[in-house]
Amino acid sequence: MTTSHSFADLYQEKITPEVEREMNNDLDIEYHEEPTSTHKEAGAYPPLDDTIIWWNNIDWDLQRERARAGVNNCGLVLAVIGSKLNDLGLWLSKV
Repeated sequence: MTTSHSFADLYQEKITPEVEREMNNDLDIEYHEEPTSTHKEAGAYPPLDDTIIWWNNIDWDLQRERARAGVNNCGLVLAVIGSKLNDLGLWLSKV
């Protein structure tokens, strides 16, 4: 008999809650049954609440100023590169 067969043979018997309780009692593990209720209330999902609170606490005026400054910096870089490229073109045309 191979290992897989012997392992499969061990788990052919279905473990019922009663058998599980007996196994846990043999190991001195406490068994706590979960309360069964038919009416489960849908609670709020905390990460979603945290995300909504974080979103509402964003200072959008500050973000707008930062974005505008970033766009202005990009425009300035492009203008300087364009100017230097123009100077290079003029220099090459005179050679």
